[in-house]
Parts: sequence; structure tokens; C-alpha cells
Amino acid sequence: MRQSRFLSAGLLQISAAAVLWGTIGIATQAIYSTEPINSLFINLMRTLLATLILLPMAWRAFGTSLFNLPRRDLALMLFAGVILALSHACYFAAIRYAGVTVATLLTICTAPVLVSVVSAALKIEPFSGRLAIALIAAITGSVLLVGLNEDGTAHLNLPLGVLFAVLAAAAYGGMILCGRRLAGTYHPLHTTTLMFVAGSILLLLLNAASGITLPSSNSVWLIMLYLAVAPTALGYGLFHAGLRTTAATTASIVSMLDPVVAAGLAWILFNEVLSVPAIIGALFLLMGIGLLAATSHRTSDG
Repeated sequence: MRQSRFLSAGLLQISAAAVLWGTIGIATQAIYSTEPINSLFINLMRTLLATLILLPMAWRAFGTSLFNLPRRDLALMLFAGVILALSHACYFAAIRYAGVTVATLLTICTAPVLVSVVSAALKIEPFSGRLAIALIAAITGSVLLVGLNEDGTAHLNLPLGVLFAVLAAAAYGGMILCGRRLAGTYHPLHTTTLMFVAGSILLLLLNAASGITLPSSNSVWLIMLYLAVAPTALGYGLFHAGLRTTAATTASIVSMLDPVVAAGLAWILFNEVLSVPAIIGALFLLMGIGLLAATSHRTSDG
């Protein structure tokens, strides 16, 4: 019974991370309504500020051992941070070229498929029938929730947008697999901090190449601080804590809670109408995640 509770705690931690990630869209929308800030700069600041918060905590907890790791593990952490930053950059590039709907659907739905295929091919984790049902339910729910309608964005280069969305999904899936590989050996604070160090460096270089314009509004800085603390530092800390007891494919499916939270917040805060397909899609997503939770209990009890 103790192991069952332990596994459920992992799913709960990943679910909590997905809930926090679901607030990113609302916070970003609030920034855009105040100042026309570049999305790449927002990603830089949320990652950099999170690093500045986590780095002193990690140094106090681990001292010089924070960086004194086996080369393979250190490289894996830094690589995970780089591809996470690339995932964020590619996702926003996909939105630019393919629109919000196409970019979101491809990124959300492709990531768990890639994780499950790679995990099964490399024999990292088994792929059961229940997991397949949960994956299908979650993908179906995402399609219904996000919708298939045009979003009014001029598709300047749809094939390029699709490419960026697939790259974003692949990079995100790679981050999950790297995190799963490290989760059993290192504390989540250790992994998350070094990932953000690498991600911050990459995003700083990308922003320097495209030009940096600092926001003038104090409210924008406060929102970016929220993005750094809640969905970034805390969110990814919870996610890597959950990976210690949760399979990579399961984690990638549970993280699809993100659009459910975003849609719910948009309904509550901005009176956006939820269509019947969107509500059905949310129920499909929750059903898939509920199946995963039930499966974890059954596996541990058996």
C-alpha cells in the first residue's frame, strides 16, 4: 500500500506541474495586453529568473557537488536544458508560421507519441494496452479541446510551421526521457537548476542575436516573475520529482492537462465560451489521466 501511495504522489506532482503550466497562456496574454513583448524574451526571462532563484538554493543544498558530477550525467542535464529551451523557441516559431491551433495540436499530441515510441523501441519502458487507450483518449481530447478551426493567423509558411511544431514536440519529449533517466539518481532541485542554467545561456544567445528590448511596465516584470517562480521553477521541479516514480510516457500524457487548465482559466477570467466539443475533449483528457492513475494503483497493489 505504501508503494501505491508513492506512485500516486508522482502522478499528483506531474499533474500539479501541468496545472501550473496551464497558467502560462493567461499570464502571457496579460503581458501582451500591456506591452508588445517578444515571446522569445519572455521565455528568456522566465528561465533566467528561475535560474537566479534556484541556483543559490541548489548551491546551499549541494555545494561544489552541484557541478562536480560524472561527465555523462552533467552532459545529460545540460543537454536536457538546451532542448527544453529549443522546444519553447520552436513552439513559438510554429505559432508564427502555422497559427496557434496547428502549432498547439501538433506539439501537444506528437510529444507523448514520440516518447512512447522511443521508450518502447529502446526497451526503456513497456507499452501496455491500458497506456495505449489512455494515449488515444488524451490525444482525442486535445484535438476536441483545442479545436480544428482556423485561428485567423496568416499561414505564411505552413510546412515550416509544422516542422517547428514537430521539432518542439521532439525536443520536449527528449527532455522528458532525459529527466526520467536522471530522476532516480539526482534530486529534482539538482536536475532542474542545471537544466535552467543551460537553457538560460541558449536563450540569452538567441535573444542577443534577435535584439533585446526591456519592458517598461512594472506589472509586466511582476508577471514575468510569476512565470519564473510558479510554472517554471516550481512547475519543472514538481515534474522532475514526479518522474522519479512515473514512466516517461505516462508523464507526457499527464502533462497534456495543460490545455484543460488554460481553457478553464480563460472561461473563468475572460468569459470565453467553452464549446460542447471542447467540454467533451476535456472529459476525454481527464478520463485518460484517470485511467493512468487507476493503472498505477493496480500495478503497485498487484
